[in-house]
Amino acid sequence: MKNNVSIIEERQLITKEFADTIAGKTPPPYLRLHDPVQKALTEFAASGHAREAGVFAYCDRMIHFWREVSLAGMPRAGRAMDECYALLFESAFDLAEAEPEWALECLADRPDAELPIEPLTQLARHAGCGDISHVQLTSAFTQLYAPRREVDQKWQNDIYAVFCGELWFREAILLAAGIDENHRLWAFRCALTRSSNNGWSDKDRLHACLIREAPQRALKTPRAELMAHPVLRIARLKYRERSIEQTQVLRFLNARCIREGFESEEDHFLSDLTLAQWARDARQWASNMLEAEPQVCEELFHEVGEKAVEQTRMFYRQHLGSYPDHVDSLDATAALIKWVKRRRGFEFSQYRAQLWEFVVEIADAALWLGWLFPRGRQSKSE
Repeated sequence: MKNNVSIIEERQLITKEFADTIAGKTPPPYLRLHDPVQKALTEFAASGHAREAGVFAYCDRMIHFWREVSLAGMPRAGRAMDECYALLFESAFDLAEAEPEWALECLADRPDAELPIEPLTQLARHAGCGDISHVQLTSAFTQLYAPRREVDQKWQNDIYAVFCGELWFREAILLAAGIDENHRLWAFRCALTRSSNNGWSDKDRLHACLIREAPQRALKTPRAELMAHPVLRIARLKYRERSIEQTQVLRFLNARCIREGFESEEDHFLSDLTLAQWARDARQWASNMLEAEPQVCEELFHEVGEKAVEQTRMFYRQHLGSYPDHVDSLDATAALIKWVKRRRGFEFSQYRAQLWEFVVEIADAALWLGWLFPRGRQSKSE
């Protein structure tokens, strides 16, 4: 097994969507025009009506946001629109904070009479002005829209909900770029700035970060990275950019996706058995790496730091017993899956992106188990 690391599949996984993009296929696969919502949004932007209606900026930048929502497999209408609108509002606010000149241009394109402040007033009333999290904003949108959904079935329509989201795109930009310290909503604006700087208290949900950051990333990220399989993009966000840890985890996940037969950017799996196989292989892969590439492992441990490494060892002893290296792969995998499910909650595996993120969490835990407690022999620290 020692040679597994050196002979492991090292070619880069390329999704069929990206391969079609390289081949010049039209319409561009990136836009996901097989999704009726994306198709409607794209056609509206291209028709010229978006400029006439003053919503071109929304179509131009947030099509990337809705592309990620589509890819994630998230529902967009009915009750699900509350979280979508919260993410949309946060995304637009972050975008306006990051690109203030662009935000001012957006405001200049709309006369003052067309920038109502009342929606923001209602949102502030429900969200408060303290520490505002993503969960609180989602709840605020629920309070705003639940009564409307009870009397109007249009809110059950994905396309209708997505086009109506332009209101909150505009309101987020207004709040970020058009409110000064003399305005009655200044406290709300400051609270949202603090929340934005804190990742909306939602940094742990990596797929949500991908969605939220899409309008910013789309214009500055190489297309090869932008269209990589979501398992790899989610994993990339989990670790410091260009760190040894990020490189090695992506290396394993890339190879494992190839072995699993992933081709499309939508590919995923629901089987606990398959998940257990990924975890088993991750542990073995990391153990093999200790022998085949000891210098890389030494650099990895140094990069992470002695304190973090020791805390991780304690974690495994807590969940696997005093001798984690003696625990077989089946029992170790079952314990890791149980831990991740308990930490995340059952509700966090309802659509594709949540399943991808679950895989990343399990792979991370199994890799570190292999690095710190290689199966069948003492770990480096013992």
